[in-house]
Amino acid sequence: MNQKTLICALFAAGIAAGAGAAIPQWTDGSTYKVGDIVQYQGNRYQDLQAHTAWTGAGWNPVDAVSLWQLLGSCGTSAGDLCNPVGVSGAHYTTWAGGAKGAYSLVHDDLCAYITDGQISHADPELTKRGLRAAFGIISVGCADYHWQAAKQFIAHGHEIYDHTRNHYNANTASWNNDVEIKNSVTDIAARLDGYTPSFFAWPSDIAPDAPLAYLRTQPNYLGGRAPSRVDPTGNIIYGTAAGVNDANFTDPFQIKWDLFTNSGIWSLYPQGSEILNLHVDAAIAQGGWALRTAHGVEDSSWESIPLARYTAHLDYVKSKVDSGDLWMAPPSDVIRYRFARQYCTPTLITDAAGQGVVHVDANADCQRYATALTLDVATDRAVTSAAASQAGKAVNVKQLDASHYRVTFNATGGDVSLQLR
Repeated sequence: MNQKTLICALFAAGIAAGAGAAIPQWTDGSTYKVGDIVQYQGNRYQDLQAHTAWTGAGWNPVDAVSLWQLLGSCGTSAGDLCNPVGVSGAHYTTWAGGAKGAYSLVHDDLCAYITDGQISHADPELTKRGLRAAFGIISVGCADYHWQAAKQFIAHGHEIYDHTRNHYNANTASWNNDVEIKNSVTDIAARLDGYTPSFFAWPSDIAPDAPLAYLRTQPNYLGGRAPSRVDPTGNIIYGTAAGVNDANFTDPFQIKWDLFTNSGIWSLYPQGSEILNLHVDAAIAQGGWALRTAHGVEDSSWESIPLARYTAHLDYVKSKVDSGDLWMAPPSDVIRYRFARQYCTPTLITDAAGQGVVHVDANADCQRYATALTLDVATDRAVTSAAASQAGKAVNVKQLDASHYRVTFNATGGDVSLQLR
């Protein structure tokens, strides 16, 4: 299957729209009413009085000046006003930018001191490559320099997620839902200028049903890393949290992941292999979302990633991002995209000039997950140029081929006008 055939096939599950509203040709012998607009010999004309264009010379819009008013030329700087380009279909891409898979790299235990390689190594190396990751904060342990580092992480596009207030195991007597989940949010907001975490990770990756149910009730959270479940008898059920998330995962509070250890023990992938890269490959191959759990980098933390291995992995990720195969983003961004494309339903309409307009239903669910979305648009014929705007500002348009374009826009920013010529 060639690229154009493949792209066209994507629109089978998308939203169909009629072709552009072409102005009808003037036809000898037809009946017209006041206000009708026709095209004739490259110009637009409007009917001034109801009539039947009897067969014969003299009734066309050029000659019958009492019946027709010249509106102007069909061809203008805005394109062909008489035969505008139509939008034949549109479809949200599975992942931002049309990437085949999504990837999140999360670092637990910020503020544990032994993980300060996140500050000295991880953030600089990520930022150098224009990559964004996430850092899980243990809020009670943060020194002033940790809070300053967290502000820098946010400025660099990284996510700060909640890794509880005290890093207690949720399956122990020390655990308290309000303290570990709610109070940590208060700590973070107070020290990070109102920043509110929207993703959660369980210490020891263990949680009984009750704490997990409590987490779901907190309005600021969009999701969390899947914990190993504790059954009613107190037994921990390991293994259910590992994996690659399907593109249309339904439970954002059970996000599967793979754990980094230097040996690869407990990983989905064979020991001795480069489990960091293999998790990325799996996301691309499966069209899903891979979340990698790690800790520090070149420091004394548990299973710290050696710097050379970390930078080699980032180089590998960057190559996949640059090729268009991978979207690397913090976990909350991935959750937003996955559910925004479900809830922010697009409708394709035609404006007065016959151009396509994308209207998004910005309902409450759409508002909750509001983010930038990527829409693949198919036109009814090849066009020489394509642009788009939202609220009077240009939005990104990428040409796929002569009749397929990729538009990225704010899901809750209003209608998107397509300028296709």
